[in-house]
Amino acid sequence: MIFFFGLLLTAIVVLYLNISRTLPGKGGKLLALGFLLGIFLSMTLRDGVVGAILLTFFTIWMCQALWMFILLDVFLMGRFFWLSHKMTGSGYQKSSANFVCKSTRGVLIASILLALILIGLGVPHNADYQVRTQDVSLKTDCDSCGSKKPFTAVYFSDIHFAPLFRTAKLERLAAQVDSIGPDFVLFGGDLSDVNTATMDEWGYGPLMAKVAKSAKVAAIAINGNHEAMQERNGSNTLAWLRSNGWVTMDDSTACFRKVGVPEVCFTGRTDFQVARTRGTERKPLADLVPQQFKSDSSGAYRKVSPWILLDHQPKGIEPEYSGILPDFALSGHTHDGQFFPGNLIIGLVWRLAYGFGMLDGVHWLVSSGIDSWGPPVRVGSDTELWVLHFLYR
Repeated sequence: MIFFFGLLLTAIVVLYLNISRTLPGKGGKLLALGFLLGIFLSMTLRDGVVGAILLTFFTIWMCQALWMFILLDVFLMGRFFWLSHKMTGSGYQKSSANFVCKSTRGVLIASILLALILIGLGVPHNADYQVRTQDVSLKTDCDSCGSKKPFTAVYFSDIHFAPLFRTAKLERLAAQVDSIGPDFVLFGGDLSDVNTATMDEWGYGPLMAKVAKSAKVAAIAINGNHEAMQERNGSNTLAWLRSNGWVTMDDSTACFRKVGVPEVCFTGRTDFQVARTRGTERKPLADLVPQQFKSDSSGAYRKVSPWILLDHQPKGIEPEYSGILPDFALSGHTHDGQFFPGNLIIGLVWRLAYGFGMLDGVHWLVSSGIDSWGPPVRVGSDTELWVLHFLYR
């Protein structure tokens, strides 16, 4: 959080210094202050529709303006050092000042136009999530233990209920999951950016309950870092999910079995930010291994059922853990960068920023989420729902 605010402050300083050069005299400074006032108002009013619309524009614009102004500043510095050896006197100074004024003004206009284009393209793209299907191979350590029947899970994360969230998307999700009829419905955290009372007011409870009822065995949910924000404000998102038919996991493990469906064990981790908000530590994974994996009094483990891990942030397995590993793990959080230029740099932040891969010896899926945080804009990434067919090979 401190890093985020430090980054925001740096961005504001860079934007102010550049915008203040777009007009001569006090005009540039007043224009820069006007933009900063707009940013402040959008953040203050973000819980309402008007504020959320303003925040969408200013967030997208800031991200575009920053990289454009930084490139311009690098160019202007190079130009200054080159011309300082070629020209001297007041003529050079006046020419240089005029060039800086015109170029920064041009970049400001270009950044606004680019932001509007990205919003125009990204809002409908965010609303239309993709349905992706994948087979996942599993194995157990003994042929005689349990059933080897395949099973299906629907997985989504990062729904981020907010003033600009479209109810039609949740209605489509509820209908689509119901038509699939999976054995399990899995939610990977970051449910809402508003409190539970607001979710009830918007009518999201019955729709989330419908999603949960679509599961033949269980609908399972974990928390994400945005649940930490809601907990700080006194809102219990996991309790709200439980009241709407979901099984919630908070550094806990449970195994589920139903006629026609094999026993499957799930571990849901407490999000790192939630643990910090509570002033606690996450339980070590060693404490969360399914108890039925213990084969004898020596404490040795044998995997007799599939074990699936849900952890909102894809940070992998803690390095001090050396025990039996989950068969598969699911995360979200990264949004695959969400929009340009974030989609180009997200891979520098996370070992596995999106899709299927290996983290610390575990097969892992990182979803880009079914919606977006802040601006409901996707450019260079998709919103998505996963249909996972678990098979024994």
